[in-house]
Amino acid sequence: MSKVWRFKKGADRRFRSGHPWVYSNELQGSPKGVEPGAPIELQDPGGKFLARGYGNPSSLISFRTLTRNPEMDPYSREFMLAAIRKAGDLRKRVGLADYSHRLVFGEADELPGLIMDRYRSGEHQIFVIQAGTAGMDRLIPTWIEILEDYVGHENWAKVAVVIRNDLGVRELEGLKEQEPQVVKPLSGKSLSNLEIDIKSASGKGALKFSLDLERGQKTGFFLDQAHNIETAIRRVQHFDSRKIRILDLCCYVGQWSAQLASTFSAAGMDCEVLLVDSSQKALDFAKKNVAAQGAKVQILKGDVLKDLEEFESKSFDVVISDPPALIKGRKDLPQGTHAYLQLNTQAIRVLKPGGAIVSCSCSALLDEEKFLETLNKAAQRNTRLIKWIARGGLGPDHPTLSSFPEGRYLKCWIGIG
Repeated sequence: MSKVWRFKKGADRRFRSGHPWVYSNELQGSPKGVEPGAPIELQDPGGKFLARGYGNPSSLISFRTLTRNPEMDPYSREFMLAAIRKAGDLRKRVGLADYSHRLVFGEADELPGLIMDRYRSGEHQIFVIQAGTAGMDRLIPTWIEILEDYVGHENWAKVAVVIRNDLGVRELEGLKEQEPQVVKPLSGKSLSNLEIDIKSASGKGALKFSLDLERGQKTGFFLDQAHNIETAIRRVQHFDSRKIRILDLCCYVGQWSAQLASTFSAAGMDCEVLLVDSSQKALDFAKKNVAAQGAKVQILKGDVLKDLEEFESKSFDVVISDPPALIKGRKDLPQGTHAYLQLNTQAIRVLKPGGAIVSCSCSALLDEEKFLETLNKAAQRNTRLIKWIARGGLGPDHPTLSSFPEGRYLKCWIGIG
């Protein structure tokens, strides 16, 4: 039996416009007295049904919506299976079913707090699940059962499932970070050193990437950059020179430079890549992945904010700046924004005249306008005029809701300088 919470008078306008969250100060009375993640029925001030979801008295976001249909039970297997099938159908429609992709993207797929990535590795599939909220954390055992129904019992032997609840954000929900857990392994396959199939940004089949799905960053790969890489390649692949030098900052497993090297090599161009990251393990994977695309590869283990100052100015044809989130919370805004300024100042400094720069931010708290302002300051510091020719964002397997700006965290600008 769900507990009933009601809005304060006049506090439900944002929710009625489609936003999936309710804050504690919008509710009548206190949300205390329920377990984190417990089922909740939400009503308007007069007692009329609005939604079903789950609550958390320990979080500022007290309620998250699962359904606004009064006839639906969002905790039933039927509802959950229908939700994942609906998410899968969208990925199939946008041409990603045969490649690794994000299968569930939280609120945008009407499953707040749940991230589920579907990695393809030949005939095998690996599902990586993350629960960032108490409500979804309680449902993980059910999701694992539902996955077998989703892929089909005949294919289940070729499926692995990994739980990646090693998320610091779980603390905001009163949850502990957990060690990564392989709850269903693949016979004869190591998930810590696995080749996955990623759609080629040039549109020609798949590229193979070696990586670690057990302990790699996030869920093992940054699937959210696929759209930006495709956009960048369309805009920057035309050079007069037959020799291209690429600098890939915070490269992780080399996704950006491998895709670029594949395109340049296919066009008969010599491609040299310098990969920079703070993780030796990531660099080892990146070197293998980029070299497989025909590029000459060098690696540098270090801190991009410090070591980049030592690079020769105006020495790279393409510079990729794709750091991890430099702003974790509101208190980090001034320092994090300055870090983006420092990084992009150095990235532009080493960019050849007429070269291409790609600058990204995945810090949700840094809005688009402030990020552009930071890029402008970085260009001014170098007395360079950067002409921004394309704007990126999230791809189709990371859908966004017009009513939920919090889901639009990724920013990407592509320029010629």
